[in-house]
Amino acid sequence: MKIYSTESHYILNPDCHEITPEIADFLGVAYKSMPRDKKVAFDLSIVETCSNKFFKIFERLYSERPVSLINTNEKILASIYLMKYDNFVKIYPNDISLFDDKHEIINRRFSLV
Repeated sequence: MKIYSTESHYILNPDCHEITPEIADFLGVAYKSMPRDKKVAFDLSIVETCSNKFFKIFERLYSERPVSLINTNEKILASIYLMKYDNFVKIYPNDISLFDDKHEIINRRFSLV
């Protein structure tokens, strides 16, 4: 995992294509251990699939401080919206939108046909 620091954010970048339950636990611990002076975001640019445990972490972390995601693919976005975890996470299309706190991806509702 790579961790980047900017003036306003810490960015956690899992260096894998799949987030397993074990990696999800590790990311949750890393998130909680980050100093509280900046916001924290997950960069999922190379992640293709995520376990359900990764999504459940958002609900737990949301009560402590906001969770943000950037560079997510369509499959992960669809999963987040179908399982209603978009209530617990802010999703941005890229890091520039995250830093500016603009262009958040919101109000996407999916239904199974």
